[in-house]
Amino acid sequence: MKPEGKILAMDAQSRSAMPFYAVSVLIITVFVLGGSSKDYVPGLLLIRPLAVAVLAIGLYHLTREDWQDFRLPLGFMAAVLALIMIQLIPLPPALWMALPGRELAIAAGEAAGIEQPWRPIALVPYRGWNAFYAMLVPAAVMVCAVQLHREQHRSLVYLVLAGAVASAAWGVVQAGTGYSAATYFYGTPTITVPNGLFANRNHMAALLAASLPLFVLIATRAKGQRMTLVRTACVALGVFALMMALISGSRAGLAFSVMSLAASVLVWSARPNRAAKAQRGARKQAWVPFAFAAFWFTLLAGFGLVLAQTTGFERLMGAGSGQVEEFRFVVWQTMIDFMPEYLPFGSGIGSFVEVFKVHEPDAMLATSYWNHAHNDWLEWALEGGIAAMALMAVAVLGWCWKSLALVRNRQTGRIEVQLGLAGAIILFILGAWSFVDYPTRTPALASLMALCAVWIALPEAVRVLGKGRLGSDPGQSRGKNAVGDGARETGKPTGFTARTPDAL
Repeated sequence: MKPEGKILAMDAQSRSAMPFYAVSVLIITVFVLGGSSKDYVPGLLLIRPLAVAVLAIGLYHLTREDWQDFRLPLGFMAAVLALIMIQLIPLPPALWMALPGRELAIAAGEAAGIEQPWRPIALVPYRGWNAFYAMLVPAAVMVCAVQLHREQHRSLVYLVLAGAVASAAWGVVQAGTGYSAATYFYGTPTITVPNGLFANRNHMAALLAASLPLFVLIATRAKGQRMTLVRTACVALGVFALMMALISGSRAGLAFSVMSLAASVLVWSARPNRAAKAQRGARKQAWVPFAFAAFWFTLLAGFGLVLAQTTGFERLMGAGSGQVEEFRFVVWQTMIDFMPEYLPFGSGIGSFVEVFKVHEPDAMLATSYWNHAHNDWLEWALEGGIAAMALMAVAVLGWCWKSLALVRNRQTGRIEVQLGLAGAIILFILGAWSFVDYPTRTPALASLMALCAVWIALPEAVRVLGKGRLGSDPGQSRGKNAVGDGARETGKPTGFTARTPDAL
């Protein structure tokens, strides 16, 4: 690299230092305290003010080039926030009363004998404000993440994996203490299964399933004499994640974990070639797999015993279904039936609880209530109307477009492509999971989803440090489409290419 190139690289690293430290603190905080989707948990008293501060830091350092390179994820995040804010703007009574689905609220005002006030589109405004504040957390993560360079993104991967392992390990503590109430941060669950650092076992399982492509990524980037050790550790921790997903009793967790592991083959196929010298160095640690095999055989036997003593085993076998499983399809059909009454503007973001109570079938009436539809796609369509449906369509099309480009360029051996593929897999897993649950309503998984949205846009945003955050991965590419020194010498187009020859 030329001397002036080094100066530019150092300047870029110094500019990204503050956003990196800020987003790292936020990610650690949300994994420790952000395991619940409730709007009244104490952890939010720290998470949301911290997110505002981190977002301010990110916006202060954000450049026009950052916006141009990541305009799809940043634009989508801005559109979501704008939709929520628009729904919270008070409207004149005549205009508000003309909106579909407001008849009951109008009748209530008339029965009370009061003049109709100015009201927003959102039927339950305080829940709309809660949704807006909640979205500031992933927004802060995204705005900071688009400014980081390769090694900083690699560090964020380690932070995410540390959060997943910590949650799984705490699940072991819960099981080891006989599911003591003192080990649950969000109240004692109704069934004896581990939740880890989350309020819901399904959400812990979602994080564990999402971690599998990242374990594969770390394993493929290992080199030198540590290669065997790193790869074996990744396999061991991946097996640990799978076992904890099994013990949680989440049937969706088991299914999506298997799906995530199968899709991770794409991340493995995008691995770089390693020199023969590195392979020879790895063979010197041939004892490592045997040591780990013995350790994990013992641990697996212990987990088998724990699983047999939990209600999670009954759930996996098809027994132990609760009210959610019994009425899930009834809720969805009911929503589909009454949703047209609120179109095209929707009932307002966050209004599901109150709106569903109005239309709830008599057979479902009970002392408890449905806090979510257990289908976020359907719930968002109800609350956000046509605008929300359009945003969801844009998200799906954007994911397909970026994912296909990543698959076509997986032979480059670049870490940016691998990160993109891992991000695409995680987005698919969490998106598909959202058809039967609401995992991304937790600050932890919402932040992970924001990171993944940045990762799938990384390869096309690759630039030299000093003008951007990432360069090619020299000496680690393979194939005729590789982006390395050889590819730059030929001057031939290679798909995702650095914009200048001065790469890392």
